[in-house]
Amino acid sequence: MPTPSQAIAETLSNLGVSVIFSLSGNQIMPIYDACIDVDIRIIHTRNEASAVYMAEAYAQMSGKIGVALVTAGPGLLNAVSALYSAARSETPVLLLSGDAALAMDGRGGFQELDQMSVTSPITKKSVRPSDPNLILSSLTDCIHTALNGTPGPVHLALAFDVLDSKETLDPILSPILTNDTNPMSEDDLIKVLDALRAAKRPLIITGPQANSTRQPFAFNTLSDALAMPLICLESARGLSDSFYGDLGTILETADLIIHLGKVADYSTGIHAKGKIAPRASIISILTDDQNAPMLNTEAKKTLNLNTIRAGNIPATMLQIAAAINENDALKPSPEWSQRLTAAISLRLDWQAGEKRHPASLSADLNETIAKTENAILIADGGEFCQWVQAECNAPRRMINGPSGAIGGGIAYAIGASIACPAATIFLVMGDGTAGFYFAEINTAVRAGCNIIAVIGNDYRWNAEVQIQIDNYGPDRVYGCDLDASADYAAAARGFGAYGATVGEKDNFSDALDTAIAHAGPAILNVLIDSQASPKFAPMKL
Repeated sequence: MPTPSQAIAETLSNLGVSVIFSLSGNQIMPIYDACIDVDIRIIHTRNEASAVYMAEAYAQMSGKIGVALVTAGPGLLNAVSALYSAARSETPVLLLSGDAALAMDGRGGFQELDQMSVTSPITKKSVRPSDPNLILSSLTDCIHTALNGTPGPVHLALAFDVLDSKETLDPILSPILTNDTNPMSEDDLIKVLDALRAAKRPLIITGPQANSTRQPFAFNTLSDALAMPLICLESARGLSDSFYGDLGTILETADLIIHLGKVADYSTGIHAKGKIAPRASIISILTDDQNAPMLNTEAKKTLNLNTIRAGNIPATMLQIAAAINENDALKPSPEWSQRLTAAISLRLDWQAGEKRHPASLSADLNETIAKTENAILIADGGEFCQWVQAECNAPRRMINGPSGAIGGGIAYAIGASIACPAATIFLVMGDGTAGFYFAEINTAVRAGCNIIAVIGNDYRWNAEVQIQIDNYGPDRVYGCDLDASADYAAAARGFGAYGATVGEKDNFSDALDTAIAHAGPAILNVLIDSQASPKFAPMKL
């Protein structure tokens, strides 16, 4: 019979896991060995956070759970920042970590750390089995929790003496029950339909778990039924997200706002004075594991908010769509739909500068994406990427998400490529964000990823520069400069990828075509003007 590590690997394989993103370490080598016999591929990264970012992107693009494997102590701590991103993006990720021996608890064991106290505030579940016979039940319980309700990350810590025990275990063969498919109750459906019937200016807002990439059928079915675009608030910039143009203005006039799996946080405008019309009706449809909205005293006086619980948000979207299709009276007026479409499609004017304007680059990139079969856009954080998000329309996309973390773009692109090997991954990042995990370019080379990375290089941390300008004045810009001494094209070549710098007089479209023709990862270091993101309203925390 299998040892605990072999039983873990066999159980994961039986449940459909075929790839694990990992950085090796002493305490997890038994699992490495066990993966050989069940043909689980290990994508070996250069940083533990990268492994979690890759698992997050893999999960979003594949619809399966993403699995990351890291070692104890500093390995686990390195992974935690990325774990927070997976939590905020509502992505099912299983983090397996090695841990100090259980027998050494409190005695100064090698890399001893109270891992549960670190990850519990971030994950949906964090477990450290105290006995080999509890490992597999803990594993399946974690996976079930990650996939059900609102998806999210879970953590299983494996003490080395438990993992390396001579105990033998029977691998689990039966599949895990995936996401609860129950929508809201019929009584609650009637409440939502009555609200839609009474509304003249409804706005439907989803959370990241139900965006058009991860849930295209539910998202598009509801949008088609309403004959109106849905809004997915999945950017840390909230109402200042350039992807949705002048959303803030249209929000102020809505008389009904339905949050579908979107927690009413700062990004929805619900906590800011004047962002939502007084007496507007707000219906917050949430899964049981999402927190109910918490309003301040003033908001309670001016907003009419009701919370409804549902087992599954995509199922609820299809439930509402079916009811609307049976009754045209539930649809908003064409005039409102046109007004909403015009507002979120609106873009700010721009003027060319000394180098290449990021809007010009984005327009050229959009043309290339449009003619590329099976394209996926990955956008890291920062000002440059906001220009790209405003201009580019990829069939599938992933952004840095509600956490506001930056720098994970290269890892996201790798995870997306592993999940969708036939796709062409277009990755955009600034020169600041590129530096976080640039060594993962070599991981992309070794893994055979098809990634076209565009670095918008303006020699600065431009998002922070714009904050300094907005809050302190242009003469108070300090400490956020970068320069030409970092040669990203040469660095990419050093890691085994194609790398080229695109100057202001070079043809960017031609450079893109050359990069696409190259086999394997290609990095274009494109010199651009430093421009503030195309937002209609400043971002307020």
